Amino acid sequence: MAPRPPHWLKRSILPLWNGGHHLARRGRAIAQAILAGRVGRCVCCGRRAAFLFEPGIIPPKLIELWELTPELADAFTRKESLGCSACGAKLRAQRIAQVILGVYPVKPPAKSFADWARRPEIETLAIAEINTIEGLHESLRNHPRTKVSDFRHGGARGEVIDGVRHEDLSALTYDSAEFDLVLTSETLEHVPDLAAALAQIRRVLKPSGRHIFTIPMLPNVERTYARSVLNGAGKVEHRAVPIAHPGGDTGYPVFTEFGEDIVELMALTGFATVVHYGPVRDEDVAQVYEAIKIS
Repeated sequence: MAPRPPHWLKRSILPLWNGGHHLARRGRAIAQAILAGRVGRCVCCGRRAAFLFEPGIIPPKLIELWELTPELADAFTRKESLGCSACGAKLRAQRIAQVILGVYPVKPPAKSFADWARRPEIETLAIAEINTIEGLHESLRNHPRTKVSDFRHGGARGEVIDGVRHEDLSALTYDSAEFDLVLTSETLEHVPDLAAALAQIRRVLKPSGRHIFTIPMLPNVERTYARSVLNGAGKVEHRAVPIAHPGGDTGYPVFTEFGEDIVELMALTGFATVVHYGPVRDEDVAQVYEAIKIS
């Protein structure tokens, strides 16, 4: 019988082995993107890149619990992938960037979100990025008037933990009328008290300020409803089949399932809302919502 390799050798080889597999998978994804014609200039970073489709990014358990058809599973896979090979921006981040470039134009026109964020006229724009949006965050963190935050369990509101500010969307510590623009992406569905979160976003926005965001939404869901709620004891109670992201049964619990009444819902909370890339349909679920604070 051949002798077993020592543990230190296994520990040394394993990262190289895994890294080699990662590079091979990435190489195949880039080749497939090139063959499929998914090559171009990224609206987020401005670099020429391949846009990588990632089959399997929507776990089978989530597909099962959410009762996704193959067409919808493919549409959500596109939304959560087609990432830029240079900066990693997913399709939903690319679309957010495109909407921002249209809403806040500069002259000469910005070649990318990264170019836009460096423009002197944009330096006066006060921005809140609530939870990291890959592909936008890299440019926003260098913007002089952007405040970035993530939700950290157990943290005190407004506390900086490991260099990141902790903010709870239901009870933001920012000043009233502080921001021109608030950005969230795939976040609102995880907030236990949606009404409180929308009220807080409205509070911290200046008059006519904008909340630009993405949310997961299935076609043909007419009314927004609570999938889960927090009871008085702080425990999660399920009103429908429980779902969590990203695993389906693991990850962050989904409290709100959004429906076609989203524009009406936002109006009730003081926003006029524009749906970009809409409507939601089986082949495209990557909409961007622009909610403008009504004074």
